[in-house]
Amino acid sequence: MTQTTRPHLIGMPVLDTERLILRGPLVTDWPSFRDYRASARTVYTGGPKAEPQAAEQFASFFGHWIMRGFGRLIAQDRATGQPLGHFGAMQWQESAQVELTWSLWTAEAEGRGLATEAASAIYHWAFGSLGLTSARAEVHADNAASHAIARRLGGIVDPDQKPIWMDRGSVYIFGRGPA
Repeated sequence: MTQTTRPHLIGMPVLDTERLILRGPLVTDWPSFRDYRASARTVYTGGPKAEPQAAEQFASFFGHWIMRGFGRLIAQDRATGQPLGHFGAMQWQESAQVELTWSLWTAEAEGRGLATEAASAIYHWAFGSLGLTSARAEVHADNAASHAIARRLGGIVDPDQKPIWMDRGSVYIFGRGPA
């Protein structure tokens, strides 16, 4: 079956930062995401994953927006147009606290402050127009870069909470306030 156009989500927020555009996921992001999920970069986020599992996760980016009315955005490099990672809010169980998430897809994007820039934009969106009053982030015990981002956003480790989707890590709690 040949299809010239594909459905896409409409009405998605677009967040602008100095170097990034955070926008809804597009089918054209798939190759970059697939390569990321197959790489060792995903060791702290449940990977690497084979292509079918990566496709299921990529599809969940779209479905989460439909289920919850919010989700993850793709960070696109303003200068090159390249997708660099995903950042957003997710809530797999309706009664669960919303989780803030951030991931850069390539090593080349690291070390430039892009993850913090995007995560800060997500934080302000989540506690602004999305209307959250609290959120959490689960960070693998060995992921120093993500721990640093969580602290920069004002997250405080809750020693009484354990991560849901990983064996070893910390749960950071965020409340409305400056990030």
